[in-house]
Amino acid sequence: MLSERRQKIWINVTTSAAWNRPAVGIVRVEAELKRHLKKLYPQGSFGECLWNGNSFVEYDQKPSLSTSDHVDKIKDENKFFSSTVTSKRDALLSIAHGIVYLSPKWSKYYLFHLMRNLYFPLFKIFSFFRNIKKRIWSFEKKSLEACKENKVELVTESKSIFHEGDIFISFGADWNYEYYKNFFYLRKEQKIKIITCCYDLIPILYPQYCLENIAKIFPSYFLDVADGSDLILCISQQSENDLKVFLDKTGGCKVPTGVIKLGDTVTKADKLDISETIQNIVSKPFILYVSTIERRKNHEVLYRAYHMLCQNGDYEKLPKLVFVGMPGWGVNDLLNDIDLDPCIQGLIIQLNSVSDAELLTLYENAVFCVYPSFYEGWGLPVGEALSLGKIVVCSNGGSLPEVGKDLVLYADPWRPDQWAETIMNLISNENYRIKLTKRIKDEYKTKSWSETATSVYNAINSINSQ
Repeated sequence: MLSERRQKIWINVTTSAAWNRPAVGIVRVEAELKRHLKKLYPQGSFGECLWNGNSFVEYDQKPSLSTSDHVDKIKDENKFFSSTVTSKRDALLSIAHGIVYLSPKWSKYYLFHLMRNLYFPLFKIFSFFRNIKKRIWSFEKKSLEACKENKVELVTESKSIFHEGDIFISFGADWNYEYYKNFFYLRKEQKIKIITCCYDLIPILYPQYCLENIAKIFPSYFLDVADGSDLILCISQQSENDLKVFLDKTGGCKVPTGVIKLGDTVTKADKLDISETIQNIVSKPFILYVSTIERRKNHEVLYRAYHMLCQNGDYEKLPKLVFVGMPGWGVNDLLNDIDLDPCIQGLIIQLNSVSDAELLTLYENAVFCVYPSFYEGWGLPVGEALSLGKIVVCSNGGSLPEVGKDLVLYADPWRPDQWAETIMNLISNENYRIKLTKRIKDEYKTKSWSETATSVYNAINSINSQ
């Protein structure tokens, strides 16, 4: 008699598998969770999967043609998804969400679920006739529009790697792909349990800081994810509060939520591999800002603070200001100003890509770190700096006070004069810096990524017991 199949835990690695740039926060979270969760489960009960454009497939990390093909499909889908074309399916969903949003509050929940329950039977009927049509016209070339319309297919049992009772966890940039629209189907038809992650609701709360297409899809994305999840884990109390308020206002599914704290340990690496550029930077005093360079991260307030200090005659007193991160969207004018401004020439350095060893070296040698972002779902670099005993000056946007509490110095993200004053105060007062550093080293409690993985492990056990 065959033994009963053991439940399998699947982690979605679509985001990190397709990533070919310096790792950003979400990529690091996905990679660290995968690495540490794997240690918590016996062999054969933990697997990695990715989306190949039509369904989830098991991910083989060994170089192979199939893996390469899957990653290429992911990249192709990401390019498609970033376009401004809206399918009829998404347009109808947007209309439905609009009807729910405009309806009286008491009816939102019932209307949303009525539409959701009608959607899949209708979609299956349409899919049946669509497949007949595809067979009839199989010898004719598909038009580009038809390709776009049929880009997403619901996962069928014949294609699925999942079995009833499995648990699927997804901590990547799911909104960049179409697969999140299958979560509801996977739960109801495949009878698996799904845990997803809420990093933040910035595209909903502050769409001016995001690409237009991302801001447009996020309301629909979170409604779909809420309806397709057994549990949503948020990376901060602020993110959980924002999510609950949004779902309440829109009549979204009242899905269980929880909060996990992200690890803040910096990856250790061989320090023999340090470039000459980094060696030159750390040989003199400098201030460090680790973040993708984009509008929301507010590098501009630091530039204006430095410009202000230089105009006041403090050029010679200022340490270098080092930005570590790839340029994002909406910052070309700022970067041009920094390059051309004669007042601050040579003071601001931008590093697009550094190794783990170089990042650790920069953290350890910085006079202090800054993080003036307007709003954050967490703020990994703040925790990383504190874990290494570094002083941090940051804004109070979003969840940043949850990270640093009273161990960091706060400045208004809209006030370059406050940043200028705080920076000069720290630069000119070594005893003050020593006192702050000692308090950070004595009081800050570093959280490892294995602890974060254990929190997710406990969350998996909690939905297993339901």
